[in-house]
Amino acid sequence: MSADGAPEVGTAPRVRRLLRQRVAFLRSALTPERPLRIVDVGANPINTPDYDALLDMGGCEVWGFEPEEKAFAELEANPRPGAHYINKAVGAPGKGTFYNHPQNGLGSLYPVSKESVAFLGHPGWHRDDVETAEIDLVALDDLDDLPPPDLLKIDIQGGELDVISNAREKLSQAVCVIPEVRFYRMYEGEPLWGKLDVELHDQGFVLHKLMFSKPTMIPNSQGERLKRKVVRNQLIDGDAVYIRNPEVPQEWSDEQLKQLAIASAGVFSSFDLTLFCLDRLSDRGVIAPDVAKGFVDVLPAWVKKPE
Repeated sequence: MSADGAPEVGTAPRVRRLLRQRVAFLRSALTPERPLRIVDVGANPINTPDYDALLDMGGCEVWGFEPEEKAFAELEANPRPGAHYINKAVGAPGKGTFYNHPQNGLGSLYPVSKESVAFLGHPGWHRDDVETAEIDLVALDDLDDLPPPDLLKIDIQGGELDVISNAREKLSQAVCVIPEVRFYRMYEGEPLWGKLDVELHDQGFVLHKLMFSKPTMIPNSQGERLKRKVVRNQLIDGDAVYIRNPEVPQEWSDEQLKQLAIASAGVFSSFDLTLFCLDRLSDRGVIAPDVAKGFVDVLPAWVKKPE
């Protein structure tokens, strides 16, 4: 699959060009008050974020939190217009123990469960020599200088629930939350997806889709005879997209509809949701009735029926 959600056609530069084209169309048609505001908790540059192309074109502003010194140094070494990086750990305010796993991306406020990762076929993820450090955790709601986000992205290996439950004020006007969700526990004591889902529903968000899910093959005696990519059935985790309850769009401001339209088109490729937002704005007389048609005109060919 391409980053655009399509079967592999063309190249990554082509995918980014198409994304820029549709976002540029939306920004021109919608004239939002400001770029999309994104707070990224766990901004470790180990992976390219889904908002990367949007940031490149000036379509969003990012506040990225990263407590790991090495990862934060990498972010600081590559400054980007519109990106602000903060070397703080986010969660429930107070003291916490950080397990500084030597494998990049596995550091967490929870220790890796030896039994869990052995079952998942990754026994090497458990290390007896993991260094720990006492750290200060801050709640998003306590950061007065942090502007309220339109979109909150979180990937911090088990601490997502603490971030969200201590950000109710900051998230009161947000239109989207993209957390990593755990289906099978990897860390001792970490909350699983169910608790996260309940908290987000309590805050007025509903599950929209999974951007991806990560399965693994359960270790077995015949594993060497099997194609791992085919026989992978045990779910571990994935990235979920939650959006503000779409059943009551009359409670959304025009700006919320505009920002969700841009996020859905430029971050997580939900074009039907983009069109839903455009239809509501058209119903209100905020944009011309033909904007939705114009948006479909600039979508990639694989999305549309042949004319």
